[in-house]
Amino acid sequence: MGVRALIALLLAAFWPGLLAIVLFVRPLARAARALAPWAALPALVIAFLPREPGETLYIPWLLLGARVGIDAAAAVLLPAAAGLWLASGLFARSYLAADPRREAFEGWFLAAQCGNLILLVALDATLFYLGFALMSFAAYGLVVHDGGERARFAGRVYLVMVVAGELCLFGALAVALELAGGVDFTALRAAVAAHPEGGGVVVGLALAGFGIKAGLLGLHVWLPLAHPVAPSPASAVLSGAMIKAGLLGWLRLLPVGEAAFPGWGALLACAGLATALYAVAVGVCQREPKTVLAYSSVSQMGVMAIGVGLALNAPGRPEIVAAVVVYALHHGLAKGALFLGAGVTARPLPSGWPVVVTAAGLVLGAVTLAGAPATGGLVAKLALKEAAHAAPALWDGQLVGWLGVSAVATALLMLRFLYLAWPRPAQPAPVPAAGLLLPWLGLLAAAWIAPWLAVGEALRRAAAVAAGAGSWPLLVAVAIALAAMRLPRRWRLPAIPPGDVVLPAARWLGLGCATLLRGCARLARLRDVLQAELPALFPGAAWAEALRRGEQGLLAWRVTGFLVVLAGVLVAWLSI
Repeated sequence: MGVRALIALLLAAFWPGLLAIVLFVRPLARAARALAPWAALPALVIAFLPREPGETLYIPWLLLGARVGIDAAAAVLLPAAAGLWLASGLFARSYLAADPRREAFEGWFLAAQCGNLILLVALDATLFYLGFALMSFAAYGLVVHDGGERARFAGRVYLVMVVAGELCLFGALAVALELAGGVDFTALRAAVAAHPEGGGVVVGLALAGFGIKAGLLGLHVWLPLAHPVAPSPASAVLSGAMIKAGLLGWLRLLPVGEAAFPGWGALLACAGLATALYAVAVGVCQREPKTVLAYSSVSQMGVMAIGVGLALNAPGRPEIVAAVVVYALHHGLAKGALFLGAGVTARPLPSGWPVVVTAAGLVLGAVTLAGAPATGGLVAKLALKEAAHAAPALWDGQLVGWLGVSAVATALLMLRFLYLAWPRPAQPAPVPAAGLLLPWLGLLAAAWIAPWLAVGEALRRAAAVAAGAGSWPLLVAVAIALAAMRLPRRWRLPAIPPGDVVLPAARWLGLGCATLLRGCARLARLRDVLQAELPALFPGAAWAEALRRGEQGLLAWRVTGFLVVLAGVLVAWLSI
């Protein structure tokens, strides 16, 4: 690729951020707005340039010394992410053409895109953290774009989860930097592998911090809240590109495939399996197509987490990591296409070819995500199943079966999505603009083709003849769906709110806060009574002055009391 190409790669990553700033410069705003949908194009072009293996660029004056390049994971994920950002940006230009908040959306969209591209090309911790934080916090503006109460609630939950994830990630990087004495990811992984105790702390914090972004079970709640309220192009990049940052963080920071952390690896694999199955169970009960897709993303990220957990258990097996990356490539493109398709069907469509084309696009996107024969999804699933045979003996006999269950579950979610998002003609209705259909169909074609190009010839031949491997999960899912439709209405799927555990937790928290506030109000009324009555019983200015001083002391306690109690607990704990 050469030094000049690597410099161009870094500039291409920062280019969307520059456009986001120029949007607020009035003389240049119109030009920046015209360029905004195409902001990812330079990164997409550079990602396909020929390069030497291991070629990097070190910039000593940037942050703590930044290293830029395209490693094995970024070689697959960078073109997919850049293509998804490009398609979503072009789609958004038509989708939000009449939206009065379009300018704000463009600013947040470009800032999040900049952070995502930076973290993909960053090979050191500081530049990666800069991109990760920029992407995470800029995505808040995409979640709350609608401005309604539901969007604001989703934004609050998202922001809380982001801050928690940033704290865990900062702790993991701090410990890793202390162990390694440098910021380069290669040195960090070696230090984590060489220090099992400190490395275990890094692994645990990284699994939690990046697990929030990846949507592991219990940390997933922001996804089904954010996707229904965000515009479709924002949902496409949230699910297709941004949540992959959690996966990339695991692969960059942790010695995945290089050193064994069997305890953490088994925990992550079990958590991934639970995530994959739980998200399907809740997702099929949803009533909105984008919420179903959100739970599908949670489930698919659970499958990828299984692969990372297996790689932590089986060092020296690079095929596991390669299979997970191919799986992430396919999921990002297919899920992005499905979210854009949901945006097309959310608006009235005239009868005739628009309904036919839209319905066909939705079906093609659903079947490729489910791994139907001849699709890119089948290649990705076969790659992961082949890699599963390299798993430790404890997992080898079990994993292939569970992956088959996951395939059936994914097919069920796709059937539910098609039922909810199926286009229904309306009159009168305008024909969908080419700016909506072309980016969507182009992304859909990429989801079918890209996995075939990312795997070896042997796997392509195996996928070409493995029609049964892709058809039986779909057939089982259709049989289950048909059987469910014949059940009595009282046995139909229950209604589970998006975010599942969030709303009950919020109600309990609100109930506790309300009880506390009512208690404080009663204490305040008691104080007023004492202030009014006690001076009459005990006349004299001394009593009123004592009461005033006591009240000031209580007010001061509200500020310092928690710190005093915390200090006492810490002293008691240290003295044990």
